Amino acid sequence: MASLPVLAACGGDHGGALAPTTTVPGDLAAMHSRQPMDTVAAGLNSPRGLKFGPDGDLYVAEGGTGGSNSTVGQCLQVPEVGPYTGGYTSRISKIDRHGNRTTVVDNLPSSSTTPQSGSLTSGVADVAFIDNTLYAILAGAGCSHGVPDVPNGVIRVGHGGTWRMIADLSAFVAANPAAHPDPDDFEPDSTWYSMVAKDGYLFATEPNSRRPHLRHAGAVSRRSRHREHLPPAAEWRLRRVGLGILDGARARL
Repeated sequence: MASLPVLAACGGDHGGALAPTTTVPGDLAAMHSRQPMDTVAAGLNSPRGLKFGPDGDLYVAEGGTGGSNSTVGQCLQVPEVGPYTGGYTSRISKIDRHGNRTTVVDNLPSSSTTPQSGSLTSGVADVAFIDNTLYAILAGAGCSHGVPDVPNGVIRVGHGGTWRMIADLSAFVAANPAAHPDPDDFEPDSTWYSMVAKDGYLFATEPNSRRPHLRHAGAVSRRSRHREHLPPAAEWRLRRVGLGILDGARARL
């Protein structure tokens, strides 16, 4: 069986490098053994989710470096690790087969927790493709993250570094709060961390088990599993109106 290249992303003190290693599927010994790695791309700031695009290039969500803007006194703040400070230092990069990095879109929201909690940074959390269209999910935006002008949500990336919000997830979370949130882990704008595309839908995840799925045509659905701290299991169907304004109706499963 032929070996397959695997890309590992390293952030923080590791310089944000993408490094390939080699493993044989099904061979657990090889999977857990130490393999030599070569840096194929560098200069990434807090790399997060990554996907290969239809053009064969690798698209990388970068969390950025945060910012200095504070919204204390303007809106609800995050306890424990907050208050966040935010800016516009996040971006999406494209890496070709030769390791050359180019910017797809930049100046996207980025935010960091307090220095005492490690200055943990969030920005663009993940990317996904439906056909030839690139989508990204923002985790470092929203007023509680020091970015009052842009909410957390799903954006569609256009030509020339343009983008458009298609789903305001900050508004969705505010309108549909958990029944019994953990006070020490409360995130008014949530912290979305992953998104995948399947059958024309985008599936997004965040720590409180909300799992919205967004249809390619703009309709948005959301399903939550029943847990002690969440509302009863329900399906939410939302329709996009204009620039990411959502209108919803609830149906019990």
